[in-house]
Amino acid sequence: MFMTGKKPRPRTEPMYSGGNRKDFPITTGYDSVDSLDFIGSYLFHSQNILICQGFYNGRFSGCFAPSKRYSPRPRVFWVIRDDEDSFFDSVEEHCDTVNGKSEQIYSLACDENLGFAVFFMKKYGTAQAIVTNLSRIERKWKDGFEVTSCAARGSTFYIVMTKDTREYKDKQQKWFTCSTWNEICHEIDVEIKAGFTLTGICYCTGLRQYFVITTKLPEVKSSHHFDDTTAALNWMDEQHHVGYHPILIFTDPLTVNKTLVVMTTDTNRSSYKYTFGFKLE
Repeated sequence: MFMTGKKPRPRTEPMYSGGNRKDFPITTGYDSVDSLDFIGSYLFHSQNILICQGFYNGRFSGCFAPSKRYSPRPRVFWVIRDDEDSFFDSVEEHCDTVNGKSEQIYSLACDENLGFAVFFMKKYGTAQAIVTNLSRIERKWKDGFEVTSCAARGSTFYIVMTKDTREYKDKQQKWFTCSTWNEICHEIDVEIKAGFTLTGICYCTGLRQYFVITTKLPEVKSSHHFDDTTAALNWMDEQHHVGYHPILIFTDPLTVNKTLVVMTTDTNRSSYKYTFGFKLE
């Protein structure tokens, strides 16, 4: 054991099981975890998929859950890439078809310092494209693609569009941009009342704009909640007990401690785990 001196100190802070973190503060330099090990702990030896992910102030949040749509779960792979070139190199590498099946991006998140966090999965759609010019979204819709994930870094939006997914195939979608959180809240309320579900949101620091994608999912009911982070996450747990499952958790980078949670009555889901605000190496 580490405490006996027979093994080197672990990379994360140990704590006596009967102690309190307030009484045993984390030692400087041991307040972060290795990104691959941390995400892997939720994925290895499980059927979990990284349903959604995001960063806020350099800290990672994510929701993990199994889905009957992908059971047994296909091969998954998660990477972080420092810059746009290495990100696109990784996408090209994983999209090379092997035995007729490539690994597509299931979820994407960006951090201004850390880079691109990419979760790949096999058997997810039949083709994929990443749109960085928003005017091209409609063109890809006409080609049979739907928006399945979105992220932003610097002055660029990265809109992941996938063809023939089990979640979004032939579903009507809308997208819009906003400049303020209050405007976002209003527009999302309008879309929800029109029968659309919020399925993607991100903020572009360089353009000072939010990008929002909504999808008409007639087979499910959806619910959303804007509030301070603690209240939103507590609401998420309460909604789960009445049959709802989280599909999106987004913390606003401009307001103080505001978080948006979106949940649906997806019968393909039964459980979930989420982690909020972990510092990654």
